[in-house]
Amino acid sequence: MTVRSSSRLVRGVVLASALALVAAACGSSNTKKSDSTATTVASATTAASATTAASATTAGATNPAGATTGATATSAATGTSAATGTSGTAGCPAIDASVDKDSGQGAGRFISDLTCADKKPLKAVGDPIVIGFQNPEGDPNGSFPEFSIAAKAAADYVNNELGGLGADIQNGKPGRPIKLEICKMAITPDDSQRCANELLTKSPFAVFSSINFFGNQFPIYAAAKTPVIVITPVTVGDFTSPGVFAIGGGGGCLGAHTGLVKFVTGELKATKVGIPWADTPPGKVCYYDLEAKPMDVLNGSVKGTSKVAGSIPGLTYLGVPIKPATPDITPAVTQILDFKPNGIIFSAQGADCWNFVNGLGRLGWTPDAIPLVMSGSCIDFDAMKAAGPLAKGVYFVGASGALLNDPKTIKDVRDKFEATTYQTKGAKFGIDQASLTKGFGTQGFTGVMSLWEMASKVVVDGGTLTQAALSAAYSKTNDQHLFGSTPLSCSTAPPPYVAVCNSEVSASKWDGTQLVPVIPRFSGIDLVAGTVIKPGP
Repeated sequence: MTVRSSSRLVRGVVLASALALVAAACGSSNTKKSDSTATTVASATTAASATTAASATTAGATNPAGATTGATATSAATGTSAATGTSGTAGCPAIDASVDKDSGQGAGRFISDLTCADKKPLKAVGDPIVIGFQNPEGDPNGSFPEFSIAAKAAADYVNNELGGLGADIQNGKPGRPIKLEICKMAITPDDSQRCANELLTKSPFAVFSSINFFGNQFPIYAAAKTPVIVITPVTVGDFTSPGVFAIGGGGGCLGAHTGLVKFVTGELKATKVGIPWADTPPGKVCYYDLEAKPMDVLNGSVKGTSKVAGSIPGLTYLGVPIKPATPDITPAVTQILDFKPNGIIFSAQGADCWNFVNGLGRLGWTPDAIPLVMSGSCIDFDAMKAAGPLAKGVYFVGASGALLNDPKTIKDVRDKFEATTYQTKGAKFGIDQASLTKGFGTQGFTGVMSLWEMASKVVVDGGTLTQAALSAAYSKTNDQHLFGSTPLSCSTAPPPYVAVCNSEVSASKWDGTQLVPVIPRFSGIDLVAGTVIKPGP
């Protein structure tokens, strides 16, 4: 048993977001699977589309390095760059740059671009750009097919309506289509490396790492100088590797787990916290470094530079490890309830989350009796509805915007627009309903949309889309809009978590039918300020 202490907390304000992406929930496996799948929209690569009048720019041209060359987005009428908030020559809606204040730089242009493309779809042209996608699937210790399903749908959306990578929608100039190469991996170190090597044989322009328990893929990609975009950062490698951009809302474990601690102790005023945690390689890091350590900072047993360090000397907690896919959860649940907590926090893969909740229910627990706060990796609308009263009143902490909220209930213009976009375009381009309403489904879609937006930014700003240019664009972000999430700020990543581009989260509550925002935007990473990474006991 581990016993510690906590503090009063400071909150941020702004958007309404509802999800988190911390997958400290997955496990390891002895199973090895090998499956690569290529996805391309045929219509985006036909000779006919490659010779349309819209492609009469250099946006679809290639050079020996695989670069895409594009002209700056300059309005013929005004001579003003579209990047500054002025619409171009394609007759798109006016760019409302005032949206950028709360939603990040480029949010107004993003809304104008997508609105324009919805009315006048712009198809990608030219040779496809290969994008790798490494994702765990088919392993009971960690399987997230919704990542791949949503990423493929987003790629199809980009290719068929948003002009491909490097498109300038404001001026009607298409870029090149995405060819998504998916490598399905088991939860083993060997399979992680196998997938990295296999994807490199496809000569990818960039690679997505959806969620990886080991971090041993990064040196392989670094040797090939291939940019890596981490959608759900959960390991020390995800947090600290040079040339890696951990874009996941809340910074994965970094934001969501510290956010769980901040919310349960600050907002819910819990002073005795039960912490079941996923007994996996990343789960151990996320527990010891980003749950136990923040608790220790709050109770004063670990020194830190946070303003709230030592402010809750009476805070205690109990950590209980839980293996993925544990058939009988009763012993772990009994340990937690015997501790008599006045708050519980948990992050795991979806099936394990609701197995735990059902185990709590069998022993008489209700959300009203002891508040439960889970990360967005636990969000699964089907499972939440099936849990009935056991789910009603459960809180979720993370960051992925309001993508799963009912758009009719959302007041924020940008949140409403992006929730509508995700739900309609996701369904249109092939996301099944079950995958659409899972937290990692939103993350797969957000990852590809981020790549599209950053590639377009390179071209609109007058650059050539190369691997180096893409990396530079991510590296320089500071309050940059990110679809369905809080803004990217890779340039201000806090040491030693130098790869983390997004550390803000939000809190929401399940009312039985939908997620309702509770705290629009806040950060808990101050709780680990001035400390060193603690990957284990």
